[in-house]
Amino acid sequence: MSINSMGYEAYRKTQIQTADQGSLILMCYDGAINSLKKAREAQQEHDYQTRAHALGKAQNILWELTNSLNHSAGEIADNLESLYNYMIRRIVDAGYHNSIEPIDEVISYLQELKGSWEQIIKKSS
Repeated sequence: MSINSMGYEAYRKTQIQTADQGSLILMCYDGAINSLKKAREAQQEHDYQTRAHALGKAQNILWELTNSLNHSAGEIADNLESLYNYMIRRIVDAGYHNSIEPIDEVISYLQELKGSWEQIIKKSS
């Protein structure tokens, strides 16, 4: 690992450790979206190893979002859990069927959720 990448990793670790809950959720959405975009590119370039890694990373992020839901919040947490589970299944479909369409569908949902969270954070500031 180079000195630059060690510095970047330290910066990212500090950024994550000091972020509020809303910012962490936005970071997760950004990470999943970026991973899915990387998977789409890899699919188009027939780089199946990179695609599988990127799809797996997006799935892991969605699992973390699912596991972090506060179910005492009620119906919204249940709805988010259902949506996250659906997106995970669509990512699995993308990998199994070598298809870009499910990737684009999940990116669209994540971008919409990210926009909603950005509005919530803006209103609560």
